[in-house]
Amino acid sequence: MEKETFSWLQPGAWRKPCIVHITMAAKDRQPLFGTLSHNGSNAYVEKTPLGWILVNQQKKMLTLCPEIKILADKVMPDHHHMVLQVMRSMRRSVKEVVRGYMQGCKAEARKLGFQGNIYDDVPFYRVLTHKGQLRSMINYVYANAERAWQRKQNPFLFQMHRQTNVCGLTFTSLGNHFLLDWVDRQRIEVSRNANAEYIEQLLQHALTAAQNGAITYTAAISKGEQTIARNLREQGFPLVILLNDGFPEAGSPHEKYYKPGGVYFEACAKGHLLLLEPTEQTFTIPSVATSTLATLQRKAKEKHLTYSPISTSSQRYRFVALNEIARILCNQPTD
Repeated sequence: MEKETFSWLQPGAWRKPCIVHITMAAKDRQPLFGTLSHNGSNAYVEKTPLGWILVNQQKKMLTLCPEIKILADKVMPDHHHMVLQVMRSMRRSVKEVVRGYMQGCKAEARKLGFQGNIYDDVPFYRVLTHKGQLRSMINYVYANAERAWQRKQNPFLFQMHRQTNVCGLTFTSLGNHFLLDWVDRQRIEVSRNANAEYIEQLLQHALTAAQNGAITYTAAISKGEQTIARNLREQGFPLVILLNDGFPEAGSPHEKYYKPGGVYFEACAKGHLLLLEPTEQTFTIPSVATSTLATLQRKAKEKHLTYSPISTSSQRYRFVALNEIARILCNQPTD
C-alpha cells in the first residue's frame, strides 16, 4: 500500500493519518475539572464530576471514531490534553472530531447544572512534524501534573518579568534572579566550526569552573555551546541562558501561562536557571552595537572576507550580539 503524504494546507489534510496534540482550556481558566494534589511522591489531579465527564466522553469519541487512537491524555484543573493518532483516512477531520467531543462534554455538563460554555475559545493544536517530537509530546502530557505542582510550590521562579535591568541593559526574564548576584562567572562561546576534541576540552574547563562555584552564561546557539550547557545542566550546575525571541510577546494570549519547556522547566524548578531575552533597545544600545560590530568585522577578517553591514534585526547580528551581551554581564562589577 502506498504511503499517504499530504500538506496541512491541502483540503482534507486533517482527515488523513497524523498525530496531533490538542489542549483544551476551561472557561477563564477556572479549576472546573479537578484539584491539584500531591501524595508525597507524585502530583495528581482529583477530578471533579465535570473532570470525569471529560474522561468518559473520550471513550465515546473512540467508539464513534474507530480511526482514532489516544496515545496520551491528562485532565488538569483548568485544562486538559489529548495526543490523538489518526491511523487511517476518515470521513471527518480531526478538528471536527474534537469539536464533537467538546460538544458532548458541554451537553453532559448541562446535566450537572453547568450553563454556558465550559471551554475557553478554541483548542490549541500542535501537529507532529519531526523525529523525536512524539516522545516529547507524551512526556509533556504525563508530566503536566508534577510540573504544575512545582510551579505552585515555587511561583517566583516561574514569573515572567518585563524590563529587568542588569548593567544598564533591559531584558525579559524568568527564573532565579539571584544567579545574577553570583560573584564568580564564566562565559561559554564556541564556534560552530569547533571540532569534538576542542569542545571536550572546553567542557572539562567549564565543569571545573562550575565545580569551583562559577555561574555559566551562554547563548547556547552552536552545537558546542549546547553540548556544554547540557552537560552542566545535567550535573546540576546553574545556568544563565541568553535568548533571542524566546518569550511570547507582551499582551499575547500565551503570555500569562508561559513556562519554559522540557529540560529547562526542571532546571528552573530547582532554581538552577535564569532565562534572559534582551529587549529591542538592548540589541541596539551603543555598547552592545559597537562590540557586536567589532566582532563581526573580526570574524570577516579571519575568513579573508570584506565585511558588509547587516541589519540589527538579522539572525546573524542577534546571535553575535547575544554573546557580546553575555560578555558584558560576566564582566559586571560585584559588591
